[in-house]
Amino acid sequence: MEPTISISRGWQYPQFTFGQRTQQGPIIGMKYYPAGTFLASEYGEGWRYILMPDKRYEDEEHRVEDEVKLLTPQELKTQIQADIDQHSLQLELLKFELKTIPVTVATAESAVNKEATIQLQQKYWDSPPTLQSFIDAAQLILREISKHPDFVTLEYQPDLTVADAQTALSYLQSGLEEKEKFDITANIFPEG
Repeated sequence: MEPTISISRGWQYPQFTFGQRTQQGPIIGMKYYPAGTFLASEYGEGWRYILMPDKRYEDEEHRVEDEVKLLTPQELKTQIQADIDQHSLQLELLKFELKTIPVTVATAESAVNKEATIQLQQKYWDSPPTLQSFIDAAQLILREISKHPDFVTLEYQPDLTVADAQTALSYLQSGLEEKEKFDITANIFPEG
């Protein structure tokens, strides 16, 4: 362990920082119990860290500095890459949603008339979104259709149902995931 550096009033610099990723989760808060205070006499002097073990829940853990363990460089890289992948997919879906909004342009119909007409111009993307983003969008649309009050009261009885379409999308997604696994494996173990 590195030597402790003291700062004003006998406080010590914390070993960890806000937002730092640890084995117990990211650090979301810090407290210091200085010597000579009630809290230090009850719980011990030093830094306390508030950690969030799972961001899907509101639970948090309180740990003293010696109990906090950093991630290995490989664990840290894996976590960061997972976050990048998740955010990239979200970003791609938002870009697709943004690009599907029609562009409205107002132009002058004639100089004499001086009235404006609205022309809708369809904008296409430079490079298309991934197949996965289309699958996600289609699944969302099918879920919304199946819950819509007009659809529920329609008593529609086709040969193929919304559930059949959702199943087909699930099969398509599974096939895509298998292909991606194969592509990853092929890149890791190239033939030759």
